[in-house]
Amino acid sequence: MKLLNRRLALISTVTGLTLIAASSAAYAGSDKVLTKKIAVDNIKEFVIDAHVGTVKLSASNDNQFHIYVKVSEKDGWAMFKSSPEDAKLKIDNTGDRLTVSLNDDEFGEEWRIEVPKMEKIDADLGVGEMTIKGLQANLSVDIGVGEVSVYSMADSYATVKAESGVGAANVHSESGKVEQNRSMVSEAVSWVGKGDYAINVEVGVGDASIKLN
Repeated sequence: MKLLNRRLALISTVTGLTLIAASSAAYAGSDKVLTKKIAVDNIKEFVIDAHVGTVKLSASNDNQFHIYVKVSEKDGWAMFKSSPEDAKLKIDNTGDRLTVSLNDDEFGEEWRIEVPKMEKIDADLGVGEMTIKGLQANLSVDIGVGEVSVYSMADSYATVKAESGVGAANVHSESGKVEQNRSMVSEAVSWVGKGDYAINVEVGVGDASIKLN
């Protein structure tokens, strides 16, 4: 499974915490808001690499990325605290790929990004919650601990695969064919449709929900 080593480290870090506490990630102190607009130009692939917090991706109404992130100080992590004032957007535009993250992984992060038409979207989150709405692309999602909800159109996708190492994985659609496999603690689900794109979701600990209308 992708990023297995990172997931194991994250699971160890949050031992003794409830999933809700890990996902909501309460923060204290001053917040810092960072924003950026980026024109598509030749970009075909978008990557978001987030650490602890929330990520919300939605479709852009124009040919630009609209990036917003509220950076907070982690509450109760005294050994690792960094000031939100030190936070900066880290943007790597190499070839046809755009990668967005922060310069440090010791913050609480609240991302809201509007994404223009892409061929591929890769969204990674260490601990927290991710919501993806209205995007039509080859979509890859990887979460260490937390949950993800994806909402899109069934006729855009040929295949969907979702897997949770400890938790639930579901695909909800009135069309296509669903195959579900459940073991004692893990669950995997696949769906086959008639579109062009693919969705692949992996969650280490937590739930994956995909709804195709």
